[in-house]
Amino acid sequence: MILIITLAGALLLYILQGIIYEKYWDKNLNVSVSFKNNNCVEGEHNTLVEVITNNKRLPLPVLHVKINTPRTFLFKNESNTSVTDFYYRDDMFSIMGHQVITRTLDFECSKRGCYYMKDTSLVSNDLFLQKTFNRSIQNIGILHVYPAKVDIRRFSIPFNTITGNFATQKTLVEDPFEFRGIRQYQPYDSIHSINWKSSARTGTLQVNTFFMTSSQDVTILLNLDTHIYTKNNKLIESAIRIASSLAENFIRSNIPVCMETNGIDIFTNGRIFQPSGQGYAHMSAIDNALSRIDTDKENADFMNVMENIFKSANENSYYIIISNSHHEDLTDYYLSLKNRGLSCYFIVPEYASFEVDENIPDMIKWELE
Repeated sequence: MILIITLAGALLLYILQGIIYEKYWDKNLNVSVSFKNNNCVEGEHNTLVEVITNNKRLPLPVLHVKINTPRTFLFKNESNTSVTDFYYRDDMFSIMGHQVITRTLDFECSKRGCYYMKDTSLVSNDLFLQKTFNRSIQNIGILHVYPAKVDIRRFSIPFNTITGNFATQKTLVEDPFEFRGIRQYQPYDSIHSINWKSSARTGTLQVNTFFMTSSQDVTILLNLDTHIYTKNNKLIESAIRIASSLAENFIRSNIPVCMETNGIDIFTNGRIFQPSGQGYAHMSAIDNALSRIDTDKENADFMNVMENIFKSANENSYYIIISNSHHEDLTDYYLSLKNRGLSCYFIVPEYASFEVDENIPDMIKWELE
């Protein structure tokens, strides 16, 4: 009799816990998967952060958190992954009631791009591991991997020429809308620049000073077409890295930079460009735009991009074309710009085995390693 009662009790417990887990296993269960840093540079390390919160009394003896990450994320521990076009990670947890578990996974961002993770799958079981329950949650985190920087010393002579000309040709007129600070009055200062309130407070004449402004800038034209019929990712990525590196160096020299490219945005499907600007935030915007270039999409027509830009070219600006493709139509158009008196440079990222006609004025071969 006791045995029958025990078996009946066990059967009842089995049935009840199955019903309870089926109904409540994912109640107040929250799983978030995010990146520690939403922006990083190609080759840098980042961290994937998993936070599991079980805000109820019911424990979960087994909880599988299955996430898909791009295969360009190189994790240190890959024992619980399978690799196809993505890394399929299956992390297992055992979590008690009202418990929070945080797990961090270090990985290397091995390739430039804009990445997001697909939905995360949650799989759990009842106490006896007989019933399986599952649910999907949406991930909203996006990671921008900026292009790595390259050594621009092979472009040092044109770079120094541009920065030197920029410094000497700056306007000497102060911009009254760009306030800089206050200093003591000098004999050559205009009486209109005196700050009377500050002068009264200090007992000596004080004048306002303003930053100088200039209409000059550098426009980088990035062509992602190659002279090779099939797409060559090494050539394309090298061109993107060169564009980012040059932009960074000009911006560090306080030279405004405009970025134009025939690359297509992975999200908007529109052509990517960044208007002229300077400063740290503008450099981040350029790298952000470059990270979103989708090399699998068909590029816009680069000749059309060029022609639209040079319809209203600024004679005080400098134009740097970065293009592995250097077909006759493109080089002829480039020479016509030189003949118009525009300051233009043509950088050709290329393998050592391919020749580039460096007799063309200011055409530079950027030999790839």
